[in-house]
Amino acid sequence: MSKPLAPDRVLTALEHQPLPITPDGAGWSLTPAEAERLAQISEVRPGFCELGAHHVKLAQYCGVVGLGDRVLEVLPKVDDAATSAEDCRGVLLRLLSRTERFAHFRHQATGQHLRRMPLLEVFIAAFFDSVASLARGGLLRQYQEQDDVLQVVRGRIDLSRQFGTHANRPDRLTCHFDELTADNVWNRTLKKAIRCTRAWIRRADLHRRWVELMGLLDEVDDTRLAGAELERLQFNRQAERYRTAVDWARWILALLAPSLRAGGHQAPGLLFDMNKLFESAVASEARQQLRGIPGLSVNSQDTSRFLGTLVSGERVEPAFQLRPDLVFRHNDVVIAIADTKWKRVDADKRGHLMPSGADLYQMHAYASAFACHELQLIYPWHAALSRAQPSEIRLPDVQGRAPVLRVNCIDVYDDEMKLNIGRWPRTASCI
Repeated sequence: MSKPLAPDRVLTALEHQPLPITPDGAGWSLTPAEAERLAQISEVRPGFCELGAHHVKLAQYCGVVGLGDRVLEVLPKVDDAATSAEDCRGVLLRLLSRTERFAHFRHQATGQHLRRMPLLEVFIAAFFDSVASLARGGLLRQYQEQDDVLQVVRGRIDLSRQFGTHANRPDRLTCHFDELTADNVWNRTLKKAIRCTRAWIRRADLHRRWVELMGLLDEVDDTRLAGAELERLQFNRQAERYRTAVDWARWILALLAPSLRAGGHQAPGLLFDMNKLFESAVASEARQQLRGIPGLSVNSQDTSRFLGTLVSGERVEPAFQLRPDLVFRHNDVVIAIADTKWKRVDADKRGHLMPSGADLYQMHAYASAFACHELQLIYPWHAALSRAQPSEIRLPDVQGRAPVLRVNCIDVYDDEMKLNIGRWPRTASCI
C-alpha cells in the first residue's frame, strides 16, 4: 500500500496490521507510551488491538485514535491487491455515508478530494460544516448576570459596593445587570474544539474555514471551559439544534484534548467496529434497493427467536437467543434471512464461493428457528473474485424442505455499492 500524503504526526495502518514498537517510535512504529495508550483503549473497546512484546496487533476497528503528539488512523482492507490509502479511506467513508448506526455520517461525501485527506481532517471538515450550519441560523445567546463599573446606570446599582469601594466616586456606578451574550457553554465547547484542530490542519481551505469560524465566535471566551461543564451539558429546547455540532466537538476534544474529556460521554477516539458498520450499511442498501415493493420490510438485528428451550424440572423457558443481521418479511411473514460478514470469502477452483463451516452452521440454525428456506451470506467483494460465480448451497431439510443458502458479495469499493455476485431476495419465488 502506498504511503498516504499525511503529515508526520499522522500514522496510518490497516485493520489487523501489526505495528512494531520501538524506543523512539521512528518511521511507522509506535513508542512504548503510544502502545500502552492503545492497550488502554482496547480495555474500553474490546477487540481493538492486542499488545505483544514488540508489536501491537490491530483488529476489527477502523477510524482515528489519539496517541498524544500523534494520531493513528486505521483503515479497512478487504482486497489483498495493492490498494492505496485513498481507496481504503473511500471504503470507510462509503460505509459511513450509508450507515443508520451513526447519524452524523449519514450522506457523508466520499469524493476523491476527501479520500486524499487523513481521516482526522475529513472529520474536522465535517465538524466545521456542522458549526457553519449553526452559525447561519444564528448562534445561541443567553442572558448572563454581569457586574461592572459604569458611568451610567444599567440594571440595578449594587448599593453595598457603591457605598463602600466607590463611596467617594459619584461618577463611577457599580451596576448589576443581565446581558444577552453568545459567551455560553455551548459556544465555548464549539470554539475550544475548533481551536484544538488548528495544529492538525494541513489544507489551505480548512485553514481558511478555521479563521472564519474563530472570527464568528470572537466574543466567546473558550478559556473558561472546564471538563466538568462538558459532563453536565443537557440539551434543552433551545440547544437541541446544537446536538450534532456538540457531539462532533466532544469527539474532537476527546481525541485532541484528553484533559477536557467529558467522562462517560466520550469515546477514546472516532472508532468504528467494521462488523457492525458493514452490517448497518448493507441493511441500509437493502432497504434502498427493495424500496417500493408492497409489503416488503427489512429488519436489522432481529431477536424474536431462540434456538432452543431450557427445561429445568417443571420450568420451561426459551434459550440461546438468535440475532440475524437482516430479516426480510413480506406482510409479516419471514421470507429470507441474511447475515453480513466483514471478512474475505474465497472461491474454489471452479469459481464457487466457499463460506466457512461456522457460517453455514449459523445459517442453518436461523433457518430452523425462523422456519425460513431462503438464506443469504453477504461478504465484501474483492478483486480475486472477478471470475467467481453465484453460489447456492442446499442445507439439510427444515420442515420437509431444504433451505437454499446464496452467497452474495457487495462492492464496497464502488460508490453505488452494488451486489457484484448474487441478488437481493425480491423475486416472486421468494414470497
